[in-house]
Amino acid sequence: ATGHVHCAIARVTSPRALDFAMLLAVSDPKLAAQPNRASAPARPHASRPTRVATRASSFDPKNNADRTEPPFLFSSRRGVLRAVSSALLVPVLIKPPPASADDLFCGYYVENKSVTPQWAFKTPWSEGAVDVSVSTKLKDAKTFLRILGKREPALDAGHLPVLCLHGGPGLGFKYMESLEILASETREVASYDQIGCARSSLSNLESAQNSLTFTPELFQNELHQLRQTAELEKVHIVAHGWGCMLALDHVLGGNGFGNGVASLTLVSCPPSYKQLIEDRRLALDKMPDNFRQVLLDGDANGSGGDNLSLAGKSLYASAWQEWTIRHESQKAAGACFAGLSIGGTGAGIGARRGDAATEVGTKSARKVFRDLTGGMYFTEGGSLAGWEADVNGRLGQISSKVPGTRVVRGENDALSEQSVGELVGGMTRSDMKSRVQFTQVADAGSCVFLDKSADFLEATNEFIQQYDDVL
Repeated sequence: ATGHVHCAIARVTSPRALDFAMLLAVSDPKLAAQPNRASAPARPHASRPTRVATRASSFDPKNNADRTEPPFLFSSRRGVLRAVSSALLVPVLIKPPPASADDLFCGYYVENKSVTPQWAFKTPWSEGAVDVSVSTKLKDAKTFLRILGKREPALDAGHLPVLCLHGGPGLGFKYMESLEILASETREVASYDQIGCARSSLSNLESAQNSLTFTPELFQNELHQLRQTAELEKVHIVAHGWGCMLALDHVLGGNGFGNGVASLTLVSCPPSYKQLIEDRRLALDKMPDNFRQVLLDGDANGSGGDNLSLAGKSLYASAWQEWTIRHESQKAAGACFAGLSIGGTGAGIGARRGDAATEVGTKSARKVFRDLTGGMYFTEGGSLAGWEADVNGRLGQISSKVPGTRVVRGENDALSEQSVGELVGGMTRSDMKSRVQFTQVADAGSCVFLDKSADFLEATNEFIQQYDDVL
């Protein structure tokens, strides 16, 4: 029926465990009308010849006798990420109309006044759901995972994949979609919606509304399982906000989960959750009094503005808009901006930036936000309370764990330059020769990759290239 995504499950034989392939047959004409999503060149105006490729590469089953993980709906890139037929992704009887350029890469080419290259519509990609029920201990937990690019050319070129960790908590990856431009013929870009968020929403949380479900440890376990399942043994990580906190826990957690990280790019990364809240309060003091007060009133006890009068809610929405433009992203009308809201954009495989969040998706994402933050933005609470990047002095080990680290801050970010300096200081205090870089970007908020996309992507591409062959 129109509006649904049907899944055909194919079995791959394995001596030790069942290994399943999720093959997506999209019957929604709107989704089927989407062009092949692809990457752009790291250098924004570089020319490259057109190449022909399908939306998904051919199926190539691999004997997984040496793997010990439980069965997944979405297995390795060598097997399940390769769909049996591209016709299962896009019905052959439906002719896709031309794509709107601002729908590709969060409007990167439009905003940079460049023509979207034809090959950008044809780069292969694969996406599906990873069953993370075992690692997260959540019933029917499936994480949406997407990978752009082809594995074999990347291996031949010696280029490691980029793994993106979105912020929030409670957002999805959609607002960071411009990072997919880092993909090319010889690099893959992997992204996912964290469990409970956007296309990884959970519908069975009603009985758990008053209990603590989501913790930093749960998201660590999810990330570890995703890397194992998708065979992302060696990666570059690019993270934003809360995703940076997750990345640091992943690399420095002492549980071995974070091995194989060649480089870290951390955008808007706090030294502690307490310091982030203090910085937000200081930034709030610089806003008009009526905006400041309504944001504090609406934030009280995790109300999210529901405790306000009708007029108060209207003022609350205006105040949030002002806060977002001042400190998150100046491009409030940009193509990715819709993803900067709890619930994300859309909730289902193939979701686009223009798709409204579903009721289930919004409830699920709010639960994530409430559990991790106490439902508050300007008061410390939730399971993130007390989080510190340098717990037990671990930041001093960063260079021994990760060959290269780059910390990026937009100068308009509510997170202060002094706080980011504290983070960098902890990373470099024991280095004879520091391998940690700090970059501050003018005229940008927390989402540097939105406000200064071309500069950010160019610098990020150059940075990760230095560390492709260090592991």
